[in-house]
Amino acid sequence: MFSLAFFQQLSRRLFLLAALLSLSGFYLAYLHADAHTLGAQVAGHLLLLLGPSLLKFGYVLQLATEEATKPPRSEAAGSARAIRTH
Repeated sequence: MFSLAFFQQLSRRLFLLAALLSLSGFYLAYLHADAHTLGAQVAGHLLLLLGPSLLKFGYVLQLATEEATKPPRSEAAGSARAIRTH
């Protein structure tokens, strides 16, 4: 249904969105808090929670797409590697 390129692009967009949400939340909650209403300050604090959550989700998605693009490991290479380490 969805291609691997779709998920790679989605992870990049989640990184960008997380950064924008975190920066705007920091601005609303701390930098100019006196200039904004209480509702805007609460929204800023919520954005400070949502931004890192999206960052983590984007990172996990990126790791999953990288794992999906790796060539499969053969059983013989795994056993040879295990013998060399002992």
